[in-house]
Amino acid sequence: FQFTGNGGEFFKIWIVNLILSILTLGIYSAWAKVRTNRYFYGNTQIDNSGFEYHAKPLAILKGRLIAVALLLIYVLIGQLFPAAGMAFVLLLLLATPWVIWRSMQFNARMSSYRNVRFGFNGKLNNAYKYLLYIPLMPLLTAALAGIVMYFVTGKADPGMYVPLVVTAFLVTYLMLPFLQKAITTYYIGNHRYGQGTLHVDLSAKKYYLIYLCMFGWSILIFAGILIAAAVAMFFSGMNLAAMMPAAEGEVPVMAMAPLIAATVFMYIAMLVAGVWIKAYVKAHVRNHVFSNIQLDNVMKLDSTITTGRLFRFYLVNILLMIFTLGFAYPWIKVRIARIMANTTHAQLAGSLDQYVSLQQSKQSAIGDEIGEAFDLDANLDLAF
Repeated sequence: FQFTGNGGEFFKIWIVNLILSILTLGIYSAWAKVRTNRYFYGNTQIDNSGFEYHAKPLAILKGRLIAVALLLIYVLIGQLFPAAGMAFVLLLLLATPWVIWRSMQFNARMSSYRNVRFGFNGKLNNAYKYLLYIPLMPLLTAALAGIVMYFVTGKADPGMYVPLVVTAFLVTYLMLPFLQKAITTYYIGNHRYGQGTLHVDLSAKKYYLIYLCMFGWSILIFAGILIAAAVAMFFSGMNLAAMMPAAEGEVPVMAMAPLIAATVFMYIAMLVAGVWIKAYVKAHVRNHVFSNIQLDNVMKLDSTITTGRLFRFYLVNILLMIFTLGFAYPWIKVRIARIMANTTHAQLAGSLDQYVSLQQSKQSAIGDEIGEAFDLDANLDLAF
């Protein structure tokens, strides 16, 4: 894969989108989304052909207006009737799998390569299974056990229920790698390209190994940072104590400098360590997922991104955003698309021209835009 766009080109699109969206109170944002997606789809190429994005701005605008209306209703209800606001949150929770499912359908059907449309045929009940039922199972089990304990003992002792709740959250946390594997398999394995089907064979064991290594590295890195900061603060304290008599009780500014420097070092080191951990998980998960994707027996994908390369990439992006006050965003978005495309490869064992596009019915953008309004993401951070 390759990405042929550049930051200067996208900056012109981005700044016009930003200005017009502000001047139209957000109405133009639907057109801005389409222009942005068409630019990135068209400049993401394989075998010298780019992808295409077919969504219509008016369809997105209708869905976005409904989404914003729901968001405003939620805010108003939450302010005026807190209890009703909680009920609205519960309804949103119940609707979340449907929103993500609709978003997956919409984004797939609005994408094509060489005039052949993509599609998504995942079942809604599986979306609820992986996004709601299984994640909530430990909490529901703990709640049921708590109810049984109440009727058996006849008393509501918090000491009896706290272990249940803690255990439920711990089990849910330990299930996260399995859930990520299951949702990714559901998302990719139900995509199709024309008459062809994408296949993915992921390993839950691999996910757990990645996160176990991440946990081990996190302990080592943060322990090292804390030890280094503690040593620096210890010597700073000794230096400060030595200078106190000469200052007759007043703390010299220069005496505080090492202590301040040690504190700043600790916070910066924590931030950098967090960026490295993010890069480690992202690189390893992405490589595992892409190396196990294939389109029938015609094409097999692979990803070769490394933790070190992604780590340096993230650090440069952070510095660019800080020193340009956010105006480097178009260049950063282009850099992200380029590095993800350049580290993704396809091995062809046949011709993609054999696929015939399935007839696509009209697809509403409501699910996709409701998801965006409530910050629900359906691409699992795997897209270019």
